[in-house]
This record gives sequence, structure tokens and C-alpha cells, in this order.
Amino acid sequence: MEPHPTLSVLMPVYNGRAYIRPAIDSVLNQTFRDFELIIVNDGSTDDTLAIVQGYNDPRIVIINQKNMGVARSLNNGLAAARGEYVKRHDADDTSTPEAFQVQIDFLKAHPDFVMVSNQIAFMSTRGKIAMNHRQPQNRYFNSQPYQELSVDDFRPDNSSPVIHATVCFKLREVLDLGGYRPEFIVSEDNDLWIRMAEKYRIAVLNTCNYFVRLHGTSATKVHAGKIKHFRKLLFEFSEERRTIGTDPIMRGEKLPPIPVVNVEPETTMAPKGKNVRDDLRFIYGLMIDAGDWPEVRKYGGQILRDGWKSTSTWKMLLFPLIGDKLIKSGVAVKALFRKK
Repeated sequence: MEPHPTLSVLMPVYNGRAYIRPAIDSVLNQTFRDFELIIVNDGSTDDTLAIVQGYNDPRIVIINQKNMGVARSLNNGLAAARGEYVKRHDADDTSTPEAFQVQIDFLKAHPDFVMVSNQIAFMSTRGKIAMNHRQPQNRYFNSQPYQELSVDDFRPDNSSPVIHATVCFKLREVLDLGGYRPEFIVSEDNDLWIRMAEKYRIAVLNTCNYFVRLHGTSATKVHAGKIKHFRKLLFEFSEERRTIGTDPIMRGEKLPPIPVVNVEPETTMAPKGKNVRDDLRFIYGLMIDAGDWPEVRKYGGQILRDGWKSTSTWKMLLFPLIGDKLIKSGVAVKALFRKK
């Protein structure tokens, strides 16, 4: 009988043809070799399945299913996993070669911890990495090798310190918790992390060895109401579990309906040339950090086209190019002349 691998790598994918090859390659090129790669093809309508089937590596396990969504796909992968540990990996991201070894070493050296995640850096669609754009940010760690997390670290007004695609956890404990809960249409990952933090020790490593590919700007206002609704439920349910031992899902109750949020069209338009594109500030700066100059020109062109008459626009365009050190030097010189 074939021995079970130490690690099961879980990669769900839906229509991932554009980036799944570098994602798979970064997994297969790990220095830690004792793993299986479970790829859950969630009803892709492009040639994702054919690409995956083109790999000739016995460590790859393919689950081909109709479209079920992220939570159910992940649970199907967990049901097929044979490793002691499960490592998540998205189908459009990449890991450095030592990434799996680092997490396995931590969990074996700290057997009282059930899950570990790590810091990520963002990258462009072309795979250019912005090493100065990380999450969690460097200051989060206070120069420590890792931060242990509690329920209080998952606050509704802050982004989660756990990046879903970086987690590595013990399979048995997650199955005992019931895995991912599909009732959470969004935030199904944070629901699981909070339930884990209520019962076990979990941590995030001060190690950046995973790169998240960005496809344009962040979530739109259309989804804001849904996200806010489920994030609110996360903390209400956690409070119930800690108070009375169960939450509505555990009791088989219906969840409150998602509020309908009508996104009104913009009623006021800035004068031509004075529309400052703050919504593009982050992605523009990130692309400069990554050195992806075609993307810099694309986003910079949009910013300039809409706000070329505004000094705020020119600051937005020029400051990331000049760099923080030069800006601070300029501010210091300006302050010196003001004193005189």
C-alpha cells in the first residue's frame, strides 16, 4: 500500500488557464518533496482541465467537478487529502522553493500549534513582484519571527492577518471543526480561522515567501454590502460560541438575509481634468514598486487623463517615482528654509 504523504497541497481552480502553469510549477519545484497536489477543477469552462492533465507527475491528484463554489470545493479537497498537514495554494499565485519546508519545520518544532500562515508580497499579472507591498506589513511583527493569533486579531474594522492561500494546518483538527462552512458565501476562510483560534494555537510567520497576483483594483461597491454582512456575522457567531457553545449554523438555523444595497450612480461629476483617481493610487504605486512599466503607463495614463488639472494628481503620479527617501529629504530642506 502506498504510504501517505506528509503534506496535501490543496489548489481549487475555476477558469485558471492564464496563470495555473506557474502556480503548479512553483509547487512542483519545492525543496520539500513529500506531498500530493490536489487540484480541484470547479467546473472550469476553459482549457484548465487539459492543462492540468498535461502534467506527468504522480503527485498530482485531479478532482473534476461541476461548479460548486470555493467552500464546497475546498471541503471536497479536504475529503480527498491523505497528508497529516494541508497546505493551501491559489491557482494564480506562486511560492518560493523553500516555502513549504519553512511551514512544515515550524509546525513540527511547535507541535502545540495547529495552523501557520505567512506574509505575502503582491505581484502584477506579468509576475513582477512588489516586495515593498506586503501583507501583513512588516511593522505587524515587531521584529519577531512570528505572531501568535487570537480571536481578537480578527476585528471587523481591520483586514485579516491570515492570507488564506498561505495557510498550512493539521488536517484532523480542521475536519473535527467541520471544515469550511458554505453558509458563508464570502469570508468562509475567516470563519474557519476564528473557530480555530477559539480552540487551538495558530500563528503567522514573519517570512515572505508567497506572491499574490493582482488582477486590477480591489472589490467593487457592488459587493461591499455582502462582505460587510458576513464579516458582521463572523463576530456575532464567535461571541455566541464562546457564550453558549453553539452558533446559528451549528444549531441548524437559517442565517439572516443579505441586505440589498442599491449602488447609486455618481450624481456629481468633477470638472473635466480635476477628477483625482484615489481609487488607483494603491495599484499604481504597487506597479512602480514591481517595476511593471506597461502597467505603470496604463494606470498612470488613467490617473492623468481624469485629473491632469489637479496638483493632487501630479503628486500621486510623481511621489512614487521619486521615492520616499528623496521626498523626506525635500521636506527636511523645505522645513530648514522655513526656519530661516
